[in-house]
Amino acid sequence: MLQAILNETQARLLDEERRALGTLQTLLAQFGVTPENRVALERSIHQLDDLFLLVVAGEFNAGKSAVVNALLGHTILEEGVTPTTVRIQRLTYGPEIGRTTREIAIDDLTAPMELLRQISIVDTPGTNAINREHEAITEEFVPRSDMVLFITSADRPFTESERRFLQQIRSWGKKVVLVINKIDILETLDEVARVEAFVADNAQRLLDFRPPVFPVSARRALRAKVNGDTTLLASSRFESLEHYIRETLDQTERIRLKLHNPIGVGLRLITETT
Repeated sequence: MLQAILNETQARLLDEERRALGTLQTLLAQFGVTPENRVALERSIHQLDDLFLLVVAGEFNAGKSAVVNALLGHTILEEGVTPTTVRIQRLTYGPEIGRTTREIAIDDLTAPMELLRQISIVDTPGTNAINREHEAITEEFVPRSDMVLFITSADRPFTESERRFLQQIRSWGKKVVLVINKIDILETLDEVARVEAFVADNAQRLLDFRPPVFPVSARRALRAKVNGDTTLLASSRFESLEHYIRETLDQTERIRLKLHNPIGVGLRLITETT
């Protein structure tokens, strides 16, 4: 629970925010906000007491599951399945690796990985998924997220479906981190730099701010961790992404993002309603 790590000032801010958001709920109901948006705000308020939630999004086959596995240093998520069979994977800490189907199209996974003591991770179906139900469920998780790790592939960066999804993320006011996966398929460092600049420039035009961008090879990083190969890990460029996430998980930054999350949702609903 979040309260366990709050100091007195932070706890007071949490209480004040919860009261203000409760008032906002009442006002939005009077202005006829849609039931879907009311649910989105309610969920974002409830997540104030939850662990930090990292949502991983991107097109099918961009390597979302590979990035999560590399972060955990272990193959927890299956890679390479077809988009028609993929399910949302919700990962939390547990004493052993396990899987439970608790909701339609959602699997709860547990693993004894230290990172999961600090955060919960949701791996979502692709933004280009064939099954539109997957897209609808994915959109339910975005308003609840504290950070969106958006994965694009080095061989087809910034596709149209990715642009559409990032526009939705922007409207919810989320912290976005862009990861360009599969840089090992590029032949030169100059090619990597050109793809990175292309993604960063397009993201800035789309989001109205320049998000952090990390070119990586997730599969190379996982293989390096499993084999203890420091040279291979360095070539994967994955450590820069991990360092950034660790800094974000610093208590002060984590709480700032946690408190900002429902505010961003509330501001979107105010804009839509007024």
